[in-house]
Amino acid sequence: MPDRDALLASHILVVDDNPANLVLLEDLLEDAGFTRVVTLDDARRVIDYCRDTPPDLLLLDVRMPHVDGLTLLGQLQPLWNGEGPPVIVLTAQTDRATRSRALALGARDFLNKPFDHQEALQRIHNALQAGHLYRERRDQNARLEQLVAQRTAELERLAFQEPITGRPNRGALVKWLERHLAADHGVCLLFIALDGLDDIARLHGYPASDALLKHACRLLASEAHSLDVMGCWGGAELLLICHASLAETTLQTRARRILTLLTRDHQIDDALMSLTARIGISRAGIDADTPEQLIRQATLALPSPGEPPVGLYSADLERRHQQRARIHQLLRDATSRGELQLVYQPKVSLRSGRLIGAEALLRWNSAELGPVSPGDFIPLAETSGEILAIGDWVVDEALRQAREWRGRGEVDDDFSIAINVAARQLMTAGFAERVLTRLRYAGLPAHALEVEVTESGLMEDISLARQTLRTLADQGIKIAIDDFGTGYSSLAYLKTLPVNTLKIDRAFIDDMLHSSHDRNLANTVIQLAHSFGCDVVAEGIENPEQARLLASLDCEHAQGYWFSAPLPAERFLAWKARYHAEHYHEPSR
Repeated sequence: MPDRDALLASHILVVDDNPANLVLLEDLLEDAGFTRVVTLDDARRVIDYCRDTPPDLLLLDVRMPHVDGLTLLGQLQPLWNGEGPPVIVLTAQTDRATRSRALALGARDFLNKPFDHQEALQRIHNALQAGHLYRERRDQNARLEQLVAQRTAELERLAFQEPITGRPNRGALVKWLERHLAADHGVCLLFIALDGLDDIARLHGYPASDALLKHACRLLASEAHSLDVMGCWGGAELLLICHASLAETTLQTRARRILTLLTRDHQIDDALMSLTARIGISRAGIDADTPEQLIRQATLALPSPGEPPVGLYSADLERRHQQRARIHQLLRDATSRGELQLVYQPKVSLRSGRLIGAEALLRWNSAELGPVSPGDFIPLAETSGEILAIGDWVVDEALRQAREWRGRGEVDDDFSIAINVAARQLMTAGFAERVLTRLRYAGLPAHALEVEVTESGLMEDISLARQTLRTLADQGIKIAIDDFGTGYSSLAYLKTLPVNTLKIDRAFIDDMLHSSHDRNLANTVIQLAHSFGCDVVAEGIENPEQARLLASLDCEHAQGYWFSAPLPAERFLAWKARYHAEHYHEPSR
């Protein structure tokens, strides 16, 4: 809230053709302590004045010669472009038409002549306070967008350069391939995986590992021909693009020469460090004709550790790769076979330490394949459409578990279970109605369920997403935006959605103890969420220092491995009992 001194220093412009009214209002305001009161008795001077010196508050008479107050107000709107100060209309006319027109033109309030001094001061105070709060929120949004813009500019600067080695990165390599394939140049790829860097990092530290990576790049560059392009595809993956159509035997020879350079001991400062490598090869015009196909096939040809270190893409490799389709097939019936399971990661209050809910996370333990990573099967489920049936199962199972825990009194009444909703689910007709039907069937209050959606999922069809989420929110289901801040720098969509919670992505949490930039960005997101009436959940809390810092920034809730890994239902209750015994005590009555 703005302090009294800030309000009294506000720039107030009074426009009235009656000198007596101007003197009255000027004396009234100055007696109340206002120090910047300007009066104009000619409405024709107002436009130029406001253009040169925008006021914080405009007191505007309705009936004036030359230009009446409402006409003037209409002329000011294009000048202000929606960012103008609050306007209080001074009028002896109290008819409905005058008031309606004034409000339509942006007036905030009215002062009837003759003035009641106390009422006039209160209305002026209210208008100034609202104007200050609006500007604070606008400035806060501008600061956040500036921080995001700075981060975006930094990412754009590094978009085509790998930061450790300074070599072309993935984006640059793909663009190079696109240009040369479009020109019908012959191209071959050598995808090189360096083995041993992780061991070097654990044994000698990451600076030593980085130095070895840069050394390997220099060796590979010495082997490259003048027209070749060499860059970094990933942390320990290099890509050599040969600007020529080479025979298989020639490619094999080059690959072995590269292995000779890399697979040996290397002197880095005072340490001798060993490195090994594996190489996968693909060729344009023979195996593929697009960057995506070439790179995909080179990575498919990359031998696994322990196999001969050079692999050339072939149709047989492609057939083996098709075995991945087996995952699709098994996934279709995973629900009916009882192979899917929900595990629950606790969400706790950073203020009290109390358990306030849990996020339900999907796990698949296949009878044939064993445990399958969500990172492997969920993208496949989204692509194939199986996510719709699986999503329905997740809703039913989460509600069943919530009903069971509540029925036995094992969770508090305000405890909620959050489910993740994929973009494909959110965009399916009738999704909201199906969720509400299941909720009613379970006999649970709406606040027992929370729906988490991602920014990228919302953007697939923001209009449909808004409609679906509004249907859920109108019935009391809480809505959370997951991974907030990673997808879109525009904040316009946020104010149109019925959102209760913003979840700060762990990308902003990981380095906030050491990065003032990430700390400022996290703080700004928290303040922004509060300005929109949302609370905040920080994800990926790994240590108590992160939790304490977030609590000091007024972040309400958190989850992460510092509190608990995701747990099956029965273990979740056991964790809850231990956690509350150690970290939380009911407040005394």
